Amino acid sequence: MDIEKVISYFKKVCSIPRASGDEKAISDYIADFARERGLEAVQDSHYNIIIRKPATVPDAGEPVILQGHLDMVYVKENDSSHVYADGIEVKEDDEYFYADGTSLGSDNGIAIAYCLALLDSDDIAHPDLEVIFTVQEEVGLIGADVIDISSLKGTRFINLDSEEEGVFYTSCAGGLRCRMAWDVETETLKEARVPLKVAFQGLAGGHSGINIGMGLGNSIVLLGRLLYALRDMQIRINDLDAPGKANAIASNGAVCFYIKPEDLDPVKAKIREVEKTFQAELQYTDSISFQLDEGSPLEGAVVYTEMYQKKIMNSLMLLPYGVAGYSFAIEGLIETSMNMGALTLEDGRLTLLMSLRSSVESQKYMLRDKIQIIADEYCDTCIFENDYPGWQYRKESPLREKAIALYEKLFDKKAEVAAIHAGLECGYWDNKKPGLDIISTGPNLYDVHSTKEKVSKESIAHMWLYLTELLKELA
Repeated sequence: MDIEKVISYFKKVCSIPRASGDEKAISDYIADFARERGLEAVQDSHYNIIIRKPATVPDAGEPVILQGHLDMVYVKENDSSHVYADGIEVKEDDEYFYADGTSLGSDNGIAIAYCLALLDSDDIAHPDLEVIFTVQEEVGLIGADVIDISSLKGTRFINLDSEEEGVFYTSCAGGLRCRMAWDVETETLKEARVPLKVAFQGLAGGHSGINIGMGLGNSIVLLGRLLYALRDMQIRINDLDAPGKANAIASNGAVCFYIKPEDLDPVKAKIREVEKTFQAELQYTDSISFQLDEGSPLEGAVVYTEMYQKKIMNSLMLLPYGVAGYSFAIEGLIETSMNMGALTLEDGRLTLLMSLRSSVESQKYMLRDKIQIIADEYCDTCIFENDYPGWQYRKESPLREKAIALYEKLFDKKAEVAAIHAGLECGYWDNKKPGLDIISTGPNLYDVHSTKEKVSKESIAHMWLYLTELLKELA
C-alpha cells in the first residue's frame, strides 16, 4: 500500500480532538472504521478498543498483537489562537510534519495511522492481527491498566509508541503521579501597591521521561527560585500559574507581584538579575526571558497570605526535580527522576502536578516518601495516583532477534536495543499476560509534548515498509 494512505490516516487522526480523557470521538471513529470493513471491534466503557483482522495468508501461525494509544498531549503557545475543538491541522515542509503553535500528536497518532492502514489493506501479507488502542496513556497509562486482554491469543506483541527509528526498546521505567495542593488563603492589602506581572518566555519544554536529563529549564522550578530570590523584599503575590501536563516539562509560567511604589525599582532590578542568572545557567541547553508588565498603583489588591506565600515558595524550593539517579545496570540510562508539570489555581486551590519515574520500584517509592515529608510540612493535601509498573528486560526474545535482523537487512545499518526512561504500556502487557514476547518501536519523532513537535517524513516511510515486511516474515 502506498505510504500516502498512511499519511492521509495520520492527518485524519490529528483532525479529531483527542486530549487525554477526551478519546470518545477518536474511539468511535476507529470502531466504525473497523465495522465498516467487516472486522470484529470490541469497545469497552473506557473507549479502549480491540480489533481483530484475519490473516491474509494460509497457515499463518500465531496472531500478532499491535498496540498504540489514542490520546495525545495537547499544548499550545501562549499567543496561539488555536481552538482545541478544531483539531490539529498538519503542516509540512520537505522533511517534517508539524503543527502551527500547538503540539502535533504524532505521539501516538502515527501508530494509529499505521494500524488503520493495515486494517484497511487487502494486499499486505500478515498473520491474524489483534490491534489494541488504549486511552489516557499520557496521564498514567490508565487505559492499559483497566483493559481486559484475557481474550487475546497472540504471544508476539509490537508496541508502536517509541520515537527513534532503528531503536528497539525492551524495557521501560514504571511511574507514579502526584497532586500536591494548597487551599490558598488570601487577604486584601490596604496600602497602594504596584502590580507587576512576570511571565516566562522561550523555554522549550519536552517529554518528562525522554528529555528530563537534557538540562532544560522547568518554569515551576524557576518560579520557586524567583520567589526565593525576592524573599527579603517587600513583595506579595497572586496569579501564580504554570499550566501544563504532569508528564511534560513545564515551559510556561507567570506570577503577579504587588510592590510598594518606593520598592519598585529595586525589585525590578533584582528580577532582571535573576533573569540573567537563569540565562547563564541555560545558555547551552535552553533559552528564557522575562516579560514584565507593570500596572498603575492600586489599593485593595487581593494577595496570598504571607503564610501561604511562604509555604508555596518553600515547597517549590525543596521538592526534588530532574534526574535523581542513573542505572548501574545499563550505562547511561536514567534510573529515577521527578518532573513538575503543572501548577494551576482553581476554586481557591493551587495544585501542583508531578510525575515520578524509576526502573527500580523501591527508588520510585523512596522519591514518593521524600515528597510526602515535604507535603506534611508545607501543603494541605498530597495524593499519589496512577502507579504503573515497569517492563523488565527479557533475555530470550525470538521476536526481538527477528525484528533486529530484518531492520539491519532492509536499511543496511545497525539497530540498537535499548531501555527507556519513560512509561510505555508494555509494563502492563507484561504483567497482564505473562510470557508475551514484546518489542517497542516507531519512527523518528522530535520534541513530543511540546509546540515544537515534529515527525520525519522519511522515517514514517521507512517504518511503514519495515512494519509490513516484519508482518510478512511473522506470517
